[in-house]
Order: sequence, then C-alpha cells, then structure tokens
Amino acid sequence: MLFKRGQIDRERISGAIIFVSLFVILISMLGVRFLDVKITNIELIDRGLYSIITDNGPVNIGQDDILRIERTYAKAAITGSPVELDKIYTTKGFIYISSLDPFYKMGNQLINSVDFEGKPVWIHNSTGSEVSLDQRQRANLELVQPFSYAIGTSTKVASVVFSILSLQYLSLALGGLALMILIFPLRFETSLNGQSIILQDSEYITDDEQLDAVAK
Repeated sequence: MLFKRGQIDRERISGAIIFVSLFVILISMLGVRFLDVKITNIELIDRGLYSIITDNGPVNIGQDDILRIERTYAKAAITGSPVELDKIYTTKGFIYISSLDPFYKMGNQLINSVDFEGKPVWIHNSTGSEVSLDQRQRANLELVQPFSYAIGTSTKVASVVFSILSLQYLSLALGGLALMILIFPLRFETSLNGQSIILQDSEYITDDEQLDAVAK
C-alpha cells in the first residue's frame, strides 16, 4: 500500500514538473518572439559600409564588424524550391536573412564583401593563421556568444532575452529529467512485479507437487 502511494506521488510530482516546464517554455518562446527585432531593409551607404534598417531604427555595419557567417540551405514548404538561409554574426547582433527576403540581394552583397569563396561557415580571422582550424572555430564561437541577439536590440532588452533563454534551457532540463524519472522506474517496477508473479507461481507448483507426493 505504501509502495503504491509512493508511486502515485512520484507520478503526480513528475507530471506537475513536466506541465510547469512546458508552460514556461511556451511563455519564453512567446517572450522571445515579442522582443525580436525584424529587419526591413539593407542599404549600402559607402564602400564596405552598410545600414541595416530595423524596427528600432538603422544600424551601421562595416566589414570589420562581421565575426561569423553561416550558410544553410532548405526547401520552401509549398513550392519545394531551394531557399538559402544566412546568419551573419556581428559586433552589434546577428542578421538573419533568406533568399526570399526583398533585401536579400544587398544582404548577399554584404556577405560576399568578406567571404570571397562562399564557404558554408566563414569565421573572422581574429586569432591569427598560426593556430589550427578547430582552435579558430572554438575561439570564434566564444567570440560571437555575447552577440547572439537580433541586430537593433538594445542592451537592456538583450539582457532580458538572455535571461529568458536561460530560463527556457533550465525548463527543458528539468522537464526532461522529470520525464525520465516518470518513465524508466515504471519499467523497472513492472519487471519486478513480473518476477514476483513468476516466483509465486513456482511456489504454488511446489506446493501442489508436495500434496501429490503425500497422497501417493
């Protein structure tokens, strides 16, 4: 009876943690989407200097401000045509553009101004050429981490976005842990119950055999 009650309490606690985690993840996704700053246009001001027009106003970007470029390719949901998705990390936030955007041509010109080879991942050579490629990749990822927010986001809002993302990761970890606790012990208990039933059956069989021996 105590074992059954403990099992029910564990299921209730794990279920409550999973529900709260899903609720926090949903709220955090809505919060990040609400605080997101969208790009409306990209303009060339001067040679090597571009103006990123956002909902919060223009932000000027030079070639020296670009830290990392990531190119990925996907397919459109309706037409199935290939779509290029580019993410440009700068010292003033990241720029996310796709080949379907009306300002993609100017954004592609911004990318080609520093990436002459069209690499899937381009990184700024801030560590020098004497280190290995893996070391440059790790150093570059650490370099762009503080700028993992949409360009045009203010400093105060960026700190709020980082806090929301941290809360989202924590909720994912707690929800996953609660789900593991909820699922795996149940399988272990089921196997134990099955073993106890087999042992009981074997005991009944031995008792019957003993009765047959006495009768003979």
